[in-house]
Amino acid sequence: MPEVVTLGEPLVQLNAVTTGPLRYVTYFERHVAGAEANVAVGAVRMGLTSGLISSVGNDEFGKLIIQSLRGEGVDVTQIKTDGVAPTGVYFVQRGYPRPRRSSVLYYRSGSAASRLGADDVRASYIKSAKWLHLTGITPALSGSCRDACERAFEIARKSGIKISFDTNIRPSLWNSRDAKSVLLPMVSRADLLFTDPDDSRVLVGEGEPARAAKLLRERGPATVVMKLGREGAQAFTGKGTFKQKAYDVPVVDPIGAGDAFAAIFVCGVLKGWSTGKCLQAAAVAGALVITARGDEENIPSEPEIQEFLRDVKENE
Repeated sequence: MPEVVTLGEPLVQLNAVTTGPLRYVTYFERHVAGAEANVAVGAVRMGLTSGLISSVGNDEFGKLIIQSLRGEGVDVTQIKTDGVAPTGVYFVQRGYPRPRRSSVLYYRSGSAASRLGADDVRASYIKSAKWLHLTGITPALSGSCRDACERAFEIARKSGIKISFDTNIRPSLWNSRDAKSVLLPMVSRADLLFTDPDDSRVLVGEGEPARAAKLLRERGPATVVMKLGREGAQAFTGKGTFKQKAYDVPVVDPIGAGDAFAAIFVCGVLKGWSTGKCLQAAAVAGALVITARGDEENIPSEPEIQEFLRDVKENE
């Protein structure tokens, strides 16, 4: 059984090869993506076993996702095939209207994964794991997805399985009021929380990292990690505050960096690393992902992280 289990929607990403408005883009690259799928792939790259609980359509994109994740080594036995609803798709617009940034356009309403429910979450699958990772994207997809997340939280908490939660609030999926009311109770059940200033403003009305982390830690998580983009990241624990700078790399597409960051940080915790080492390795992963189109392709292995850090040291 997998050591790291996650639950959410894998999608096919159509990433613009050229920058600018999508209406002028002719060529797109096809990638397999999705926050939770990215974390599952990252865990395997780090030498752990992982599995994804989800659903895809009985279509070519659904077959692609299963084939791709299986090829990466992710356990796909808990990904069901829906004969009615399609696999979700989204487009990435790069470098417009904000250089070095990307924006997304979703075609996932009514997707197979949005029909996921509590009955699709097997207790034995989660109980056998060491870690459960969830994000704020999945409960935004539908009421039944929300139920599936609640079921996963319940099983993990009762079984003593560690839980990480990435707030990942997507304004295109729901409004701030609904996000806050649904996600705050989930935040309280996490051991490790990933968030950023924009999300923390929605959840606790505070964007300054230290103050926001204090308010969030008071709700339950032992560790709060604030992802700060070009300013790096900070981790707040009972032992103090840990800071990590961002690495200066060429930005091709920043989508997926946060997922890689979370995956490597979680794996570091499971490997018994210090908070500082987890932060550093996670920052490397985030830096590598933004240098290429696609979410999963540049998620590094542990040896690749060490090679990156050696190169940084040699060039200081």
